Amino acid sequence: MRPLERQRAIVTLVERQGDLTVEEACRTLGISPATARRDFVELSARGVVEKTWGGLRRSQTGPPASDMVPSSVRENLNSSEKERIARAGCERVQDGDVLIIDGGTTTLCMAPFLANRPVRILTNSILIAHRIDTLRSVNSGAEVFLTGGFLYPGSGLLVGPEAVQSLAQYHARWAFLSVGGLDAEGATNTNHLVVESERTMIRMAEKIVVLADSSKWERKEMVRAFTWKEVSHLVTDSPPPTGEVALTVEIQVV
Repeated sequence: MRPLERQRAIVTLVERQGDLTVEEACRTLGISPATARRDFVELSARGVVEKTWGGLRRSQTGPPASDMVPSSVRENLNSSEKERIARAGCERVQDGDVLIIDGGTTTLCMAPFLANRPVRILTNSILIAHRIDTLRSVNSGAEVFLTGGFLYPGSGLLVGPEAVQSLAQYHARWAFLSVGGLDAEGATNTNHLVVESERTMIRMAEKIVVLADSSKWERKEMVRAFTWKEVSHLVTDSPPPTGEVALTVEIQVV
């Protein structure tokens, strides 16, 4: 991970949690204590965050952090759970289906299970498109259509009006969505640009599948993405909190 990307991830973690220790930074980002301490000193000197004994805390006066943890960081969190969820989601797909796949680290894990299947995939994620292209080894494998749009920093996501217009041209049997947080009402995500694309995906697909590990129940992001009435399936690694999900949603625990 490049220094700038790593430091942006540190600031985002501090903003989200309120504080961050050296040990937490090392565990989450896969960096050494020396690297973490060096980044902590530099960030505090710039006034982005405040230095504490053994860590950092949110600055009351510094500039705002990015609203999205870089995908290279998120991909390492709950990776085994994400792979199980992705595999289960792909089991619903039949040969010949048209899929819309939302960018995200859980949906990224779908790539190995779809790359060599005769399906058509529309995605707003350059990471998903690249991984499928890399893994595809037969001519009859997945066809990938990539939206246009603005490349959101650190995410691999194409967002904005061009992405929405691209999505609106297609009809799909399935839309597989990634989310930032889950609650009793539905799902939330990090910003309105991401949500605009997800709203279009929901409109253009017959069946909507949410892929989310159980840690998403612990977070509530800034923008409401959708309600449970708008989706048909939730694939997760642990039963949701009692009473959180409407009975109209089919829940698959893997």
